[in-house]
Amino acid sequence: SPQLASRTLGAFGAMPPGPGFANKVAEGEHKEPMLLHIVAKDDSSGETVAEVFVYPADSILTLRRAISEKAKIPHLSLQFNNLVLPDHHAVQEAGLENHAEVQIVPVEEAALASGSTDGVVYIWDAISGSCMETLRGHEDAVLCVAFSPTGQLLATCGADNNAKIWDTKSGQCVQTLKDHTDWVTSVSFTPDETAVVTSSLDCTARIWELESGSCLRTLSGGVSPIFWACFAPGGPEVATAGADHNATIWDARTGKAIKVLSGHRDNVTMVVFSPRASKLLTASQDRNAKIWEASTGECQRTLSGHSDTVQTASFSPDGKLVVTASMDRTAKLWETKTGECLRTLSGHSGCVLFAAFCSDGQFVATSSRDATVRTWDVKTGKMLRLLEGHRAKVNALSFLPF
Repeated sequence: SPQLASRTLGAFGAMPPGPGFANKVAEGEHKEPMLLHIVAKDDSSGETVAEVFVYPADSILTLRRAISEKAKIPHLSLQFNNLVLPDHHAVQEAGLENHAEVQIVPVEEAALASGSTDGVVYIWDAISGSCMETLRGHEDAVLCVAFSPTGQLLATCGADNNAKIWDTKSGQCVQTLKDHTDWVTSVSFTPDETAVVTSSLDCTARIWELESGSCLRTLSGGVSPIFWACFAPGGPEVATAGADHNATIWDARTGKAIKVLSGHRDNVTMVVFSPRASKLLTASQDRNAKIWEASTGECQRTLSGHSDTVQTASFSPDGKLVVTASMDRTAKLWETKTGECLRTLSGHSGCVLFAAFCSDGQFVATSSRDATVRTWDVKTGKMLRLLEGHRAKVNALSFLPF
């Protein structure tokens, strides 16, 4: 079974300030925020492995990358008071003050699930490229895979009209969700892991209670198939994407549609919330991805550059980057703030069907019609690993959250 603890880190850090830098104030000038001194200690030995400086407004992801660079440990998890710190939170928001001590755990494996038309789910170590486990249970193509927030569960769904919930420690299927009457195209957990939402070509999305396996609520897409559904991080909203060319935001408690994101010119293939749920990201067969303001439903920017359908689009863990996967056989990395395309990931011999960031955003994985999974360095755009084993196109990916 896959190891549930894994984290990867980037390679930049903040240098300590020169004399008086943090408090230098000239008349009429803005006061610089004070840098915070953070001490990183090995969780097992208690030994100090790095001391870094970050600003209170810096993200936890920035802190992790700084510690990784200074400690020369490429993959590690970061905790404070025995709790994993969310990457999108600011250092100050996470409760870290000057001279705070955080704990690190070196990580050897980064679990990645892939689902294929061959009906098999592979669990890979994305760092080494080795297959750690295979899950068999679907009677047709697997269309989506999704780890739960703690990594204790894995949800899968497919062309057999079912969704399944797996225990990641035992590798056993613990629940099968059966009410859909057509392909189940996506599955997503609530933040507390008590429920999942599924989407289907039967023109509905359904919210399910995991303990009982019963359908709590049905969201109707009218006569339009629904290709994707997901919960907002920490909120009661569900977003769906479908063949009506729109994405829709629903109140999961009432099952009522509360906002429609309209602007694409073709089917919307995917919709996801940003880590803070302040934005949404959509992918479409109109060859574009769009970033939307969640509160207003207005399109902030359009990511244009692909020459064919954008199959999926995902935010990085801190929300600063976007990765898109396209039928034009490429994936692209974009800057969220500007909409600028930073680099193109080329190498697959078939359409790229899915792209996802690992939990710290240092690398991404892509899957393709060519039956392979590849991992790529975000900074350089270079391919890191080629994962081979599936016998048909690989439709979906999910990194273990850590």
